[in-house]
Amino acid sequence: MDRQQQHVKVERFLKLGYCPSDILRVLGSLHHDAQTNDILEELIKTCHTGSNSSGPHSPRLVPRGCSPGPAEPRAGPPREPPAGFRAVVIDGSNVAMSHGNKKVFSCQGLQLAVSWFWDRGLQDITVFVPLWRKEQPRAEAPITDQHILHELERRKILVFTPSRCVNGKRVVCYDDRYIVKLAFDSDGIIVSNDNYRDLQTESPQWKKFIEERLLMYSFANDKFMPPDDPLGRNGPSIHDFLLNQPWSSDNRLQPCPYGKKCTYGVKCKFYHPERAHQSQLSVADELRDRAKNTHCRYSSPNPPLSTDDLSLRASPSELFHRDTSSPRSPPQPLPPPQP
Repeated sequence: MDRQQQHVKVERFLKLGYCPSDILRVLGSLHHDAQTNDILEELIKTCHTGSNSSGPHSPRLVPRGCSPGPAEPRAGPPREPPAGFRAVVIDGSNVAMSHGNKKVFSCQGLQLAVSWFWDRGLQDITVFVPLWRKEQPRAEAPITDQHILHELERRKILVFTPSRCVNGKRVVCYDDRYIVKLAFDSDGIIVSNDNYRDLQTESPQWKKFIEERLLMYSFANDKFMPPDDPLGRNGPSIHDFLLNQPWSSDNRLQPCPYGKKCTYGVKCKFYHPERAHQSQLSVADELRDRAKNTHCRYSSPNPPLSTDDLSLRASPSELFHRDTSSPRSPPQPLPPPQP
């Protein structure tokens, strides 16, 4: 191999970051007419093997040309830990009776509701059920899958509210008060189809809390289905509703993807900032109101003009004639008799 060609090849691979000894060794092991790709492939193989054995003495590939030294990884903004979820307080009697079609206390409904939240990462779940539901089922109070109550109690998810018998009569504590109080103290949510109107009247704080933290639901056969928008179409999504962080009206209004090209009008469930000060009536209702107002404006009779208005509109000759012909005007003197 010509010395000049060898020098050119050595300079080329030196710019790629290889050591002169490795380059000369590879050039000596190959033919004098070896192509650049063959030399580079051999360098990669030998240097990779050497890196495994020699560790820090292996060559490091750098980009060709003038480039700055190896930059240390920049520390980006610290990632915030994922926001936790709120505590979930389930009205056990309401959920179980709802799954049992208002006739049977179905414990499977409790299991379905708990599994729905558990599968989504919510583990602070509490189910309140009256203590007498542990008793043997009777004809007037049927219950199914009673073993689920013991399983949920073993997992420390289900809590029995106190009840006792006095002179043969069952004394049951008001379990709704337990539900609302625990949810309020833990800043959680209430899973129930009950509005708790009697408890809303006891405290303004409870009233506001129930209005903002009540999660209603439905059962489609054996599927627990809470709404995607618990507080309405302009409220938070079910995911944001379950998060343990405050949300405002700015982030709960999702803008319409169609923008001004939207043809849904007032029926569109998304937010339109350009319609903030517009009427919320449909186009048909707005046209009806506009036509009605126009008809009333043109069909209404003009109010009668007063005497002052008539005097302002009359000409001077008409006023003189009116004054002379009016019965209220003083009598005019008779002309002298003709001779």
